Amino acid sequence: MARRTKEDALTTRSDLLDAAERLFSEKGVSRTSMNQVAEAAGVTRGAIYHHFENKLALIEALMERVRLPVDDMLEELEKTHNDNPLAMLRARCLNIIEQVQQDPHTQALITILLHKCEYVDDALPIHQRHLDGRNACVAESGWLVERAKEQGLIDASLNSQGVILGLFSLVDGLMYNWLLDPSCFNLGQTAKQAIDTYFNGLMKQSA
Repeated sequence: MARRTKEDALTTRSDLLDAAERLFSEKGVSRTSMNQVAEAAGVTRGAIYHHFENKLALIEALMERVRLPVDDMLEELEKTHNDNPLAMLRARCLNIIEQVQQDPHTQALITILLHKCEYVDDALPIHQRHLDGRNACVAESGWLVERAKEQGLIDASLNSQGVILGLFSLVDGLMYNWLLDPSCFNLGQTAKQAIDTYFNGLMKQSA
């Protein structure tokens, strides 16, 4: 019986996350209430608050659901490109693009963060959570750029943070525009061309 109860709880939690993902993507975070998520998942108000304290907790759980496969991907890339930090950075960008294009959970989460979340009032903690994750990624990616400089792969005079922020702006912009209208262009092909052009520009400056 205890095992069945645990399985039921996990199923309820998964149903709540699926409902939150769907409603946040369709209506936006600020226009979706916890009660609406509970109703969409077919559970009571008490059930949703048993699993999630608020919408921030829901967003964090959605991020965690996406983060696990990303971590697995990063481990594989580390093994493949450990000796080439620039190739590692390129592969990370292209893999994130591929995940957004192919994985429904990742696509929904990025849609929510870029298009469906007004960072005001009770959504401000979500903004901070997003910002913290972005800053951690910028710092880690900056370390890869520093290694690339040491290896002579890019111009050592380039500002590492500027290189990363330019790259992030490129990737975020591609995802933002593709999510507005996925039929407008092929995200994977366009991203590969744009990212390769960006990295080729960095390498030319070291010549």
